[in-house]
Amino acid sequence: MTGALISKPFDTVIPIEQIKFYPSVKNKKYILINKKINKNEYIRYLGSDYKKKEIVVKKGTLIKSSHILAFKSLGIEKIDVKIKPNILFFSTGNEISDKKNIADWQIRNSNTYYIKSLSNNFLFNFIDGGILRDKDSNLFKKLINKNIKSKADIIITSGAVSAGKFDFVPEVVKKFKLSNFFKDVAIRPGKPILFAKFKNKEKSFFGLPGNPISSAACFRFFVYPYLLKILNIKMEKPFKARLKNKFKKKKDFTRFLKGKLTSTNNGNLEIEVLKGQESFRIKSFVKSNVWGVFNAGQSTFKKGQLIDCYAQFGSNNNIFL
Repeated sequence: MTGALISKPFDTVIPIEQIKFYPSVKNKKYILINKKINKNEYIRYLGSDYKKKEIVVKKGTLIKSSHILAFKSLGIEKIDVKIKPNILFFSTGNEISDKKNIADWQIRNSNTYYIKSLSNNFLFNFIDGGILRDKDSNLFKKLINKNIKSKADIIITSGAVSAGKFDFVPEVVKKFKLSNFFKDVAIRPGKPILFAKFKNKEKSFFGLPGNPISSAACFRFFVYPYLLKILNIKMEKPFKARLKNKFKKKKDFTRFLKGKLTSTNNGNLEIEVLKGQESFRIKSFVKSNVWGVFNAGQSTFKKGQLIDCYAQFGSNNNIFL
């Protein structure tokens, strides 16, 4: 039997499929073995996999299903883990609607549901704060005051972060005592992103742009690394793929581009920059399976050039360790 103990004095196993019974299966008097027998064949020794006191999973490792398999096999019932942070999320704007049927001037609330869907894979609990309207700056200030003392670890808004008439988020956030703050980064999509850390509080704030792809890119490249940091998980590194089609951009900006990752017959990875890179275009995002990072300092990227790539969802560490 597979997994059974070997009784003394036996030291070798022969699978039943490799022997014959004589004179018949029903009348077993002898066993015929038509192969050379090697001592210790098909024996699995105690401690040949994990040894006593060997580390099963290192500190700072994201627990996966393979780890659960090891824990249960080794009789490990409990481990110490970090508590997943709570993210309180607000959409903003009079035009944002949760309804199916909307007016011509309205936009369906996609960002809330996109970020919520990521909570299954992105190491956080999602709290829906609802939709803040264009004149809700005072309400927003009250909500921040309230939630600085709540179970929310990170507050995130989508929209109202640029320089428009109703973009009230930066002005409100600056009214609080902050130990860290930045606004606007030389990236596309996502240039207006805002980050702040409340002074003497274990609370942080991200203001994401309202366009869906800008919001998705900023979450992937700013919020997600921040989550890895506070959970003491090893920071991910990009993997490389050869550019399938040439691309040009402004030299001073880093671009996060929707790409299609494929493998050649030789096993080499290639990334194709998809058409429709504007931050409002969702179709190309659906077709993509990877982010290509085209760094600042270079404007022309030639076919065959190595490009830094990141998994669209979750960490590269889930693939390359």
